[in-house]
Amino acid sequence: MIVEISTAIAVIKGAKAAFDVAKEAFDEIRDCAEAGKSATESLGALTSFFSAAGKAEEGIAHAKELQDNPPKDENGNPIEDTRSDHEIVIEMMVAERQLKQFYKDLKEMFIYQFQEPGLYDEFMERLDKLRADRRQKETDRRLAIKAAEMRVRREKARKRQIIIDVASIVLAIIVAFAIVYGIFLMFTYGG
Repeated sequence: MIVEISTAIAVIKGAKAAFDVAKEAFDEIRDCAEAGKSATESLGALTSFFSAAGKAEEGIAHAKELQDNPPKDENGNPIEDTRSDHEIVIEMMVAERQLKQFYKDLKEMFIYQFQEPGLYDEFMERLDKLRADRRQKETDRRLAIKAAEMRVRREKARKRQIIIDVASIVLAIIVAFAIVYGIFLMFTYGG
C-alpha cells in the first residue's frame, strides 16, 4: 500500500482537528447540562460531538494503520515521519484517552444531569448495531467483488484449459498421423 506522506499528515491533522471539534462540542454539552437543559435541547451539540468523535476515532485508527504500514515514496522506500515516535504515540494515546473520558463523562451527564439513564446505553447499542451492519455490508461488498474476480479467473483458466486440450489433441493427431505415415512409407519403400 503506497500512501503519500501528505496523505498521512492530512489524516493525522484531520484526526486532531476532529478531536478539537469533539472537545468543543463536549464543552457545549457540559454547558447545556449545567444549565439544566434536557438531552433533546442539547441535540445539536450531541450530534456535533458524536460526529466529530467518530471522525477522530477513524483518524486515530487510520493513523495507527499508517504507523504499522508507513507511507512510501515512488521508489517504494518508507518515508520517515519527522516527528519522533514518542511524539506520535503520545498524541494518539492522549487523544484516545481523552475520547474515552468524554464518553464516560457523557454517560454520567445523561444519567445524572439530563435524567436520561437509559438513553446513553440505548444510543451506544444502536450505534454498535449500525457499525456492525455497515461492517457486514462492507465485508459482503468485498466478498462479492472477490467472488466476481474469482469467477473471471476461473473462466479464463477454463478457456485456457480448453485451448491447451484442443492444442494437445491436434498435436496428438499430427503425431499419430506422422507415425502412421512413417510406417506407411517404411512398408512402401521397403526400408
